[in-house]
Amino acid sequence: MVASLIAASSATLVEIGFVVSWFHNGGSPHGMAPSPGLWKTLGPIFRCTMIASVALAVFGKGKPRMYVLGWTVAILVGIVLIFLLEMD
Repeated sequence: MVASLIAASSATLVEIGFVVSWFHNGGSPHGMAPSPGLWKTLGPIFRCTMIASVALAVFGKGKPRMYVLGWTVAILVGIVLIFLLEMD
């Protein structure tokens, strides 16, 4: 269970770095790709750490695994809301 929480924490930090790098390099959800930057490296790392944390939580035992599954929903909703707010 601890490994799942560590993976989720790492994924959160990587996603923050991805979003900051994406917007810093001129990214836009309107279909325009930004110039190459750190976001190209951090995107696949975020996906892998998120999948790892969810897999570890699913196969873990106890009630704390619900925190990681709740985190998954929260981070995905947060990403969508960030890009929706940027469109305004």
